[in-house]
Amino acid sequence: MRVPCLPTLLVVASGLLVVACSGSSSSGSPGSSTVPSAVPSAAPSASAGASASTAASGAPSSAAPATLAVTGKEYAFDLPASAPAGVTAITLTNAGKEEHQAQLVKIADGKSTTDLLAALQSPDQSAALKIITLSGGPNAVAPGTTGTSTVDLKPGAYAFVCFISGPDGTPHIFKGMVAPLEVTGTATTTPLPAGDASLILKDFSFDLDSLTAGKHTVTVKNDGPQPHEATIVRLKDGVTVDTIRSMVTASPAPSGPPPWTDVGGVTGVAPGTTVNMDVDLPAGNYAFICFVPDQATGKPHFELGMIGALTIQ
Repeated sequence: MRVPCLPTLLVVASGLLVVACSGSSSSGSPGSSTVPSAVPSAAPSASAGASASTAASGAPSSAAPATLAVTGKEYAFDLPASAPAGVTAITLTNAGKEEHQAQLVKIADGKSTTDLLAALQSPDQSAALKIITLSGGPNAVAPGTTGTSTVDLKPGAYAFVCFISGPDGTPHIFKGMVAPLEVTGTATTTPLPAGDASLILKDFSFDLDSLTAGKHTVTVKNDGPQPHEATIVRLKDGVTVDTIRSMVTASPAPSGPPPWTDVGGVTGVAPGTTVNMDVDLPAGNYAFICFVPDQATGKPHFELGMIGALTIQ
């Protein structure tokens, strides 16, 4: 989750590393963005239908998860209007020219996507986290590629949103990139498929098993008291996690291209939540970054130290 226009928040926007500050006319802040007058409807897609996973009675099931196909582009999602409850592999196909994410959020009873947009426009942008539950989803998907995250969908009202900013600094959600999803049926007891690696999110650090190059399914658990995400970035030659940390604390803040390339990950997940993310990474030096804002200070978690090194061999 990349909440727009938090003071000193480094926003990756089409290769530019900029500082977004409240009230800045060039930051694309919610205060200067126009909220869509109507929330776009999700377009039904016959090819993207999801089938329910059947829970086993009293025992874990080895059945494959249901699937939910989501297509993202500038600036809309295409997905079914509803999906059955249960363990579901969400795949985002980026058919656009900009990077996108599919942050799934469960909306509190009595609230709507309109309320979410209004909360993001408010001076206290962390207010948005009070009316939604971050539920995972594919993160930082480059144009022409796909990303997959497997989650346990509970019944209720959800929405897919994209918080990533475009070249003009305006978060995609404020350009209409939000679509509702109704999860129907009853909750299941089917467990998530077991991953071959484990990532633990904490306040404010990442704890990861070692990974080899290639394809893996990583089970991600949020063990902290706050929501967290794991954006995966590949570091440019000569760049280390310490380099990024020094940039965060530098004054004045640096400008120009970021010293990394986004390569996937999982969007924000609520405390106590476990999801899976699929990765396919060649050998190299990477980092995990969490952009979710701190509930006490409003600072993004990476400013509080939530940047973790990842070396793939």
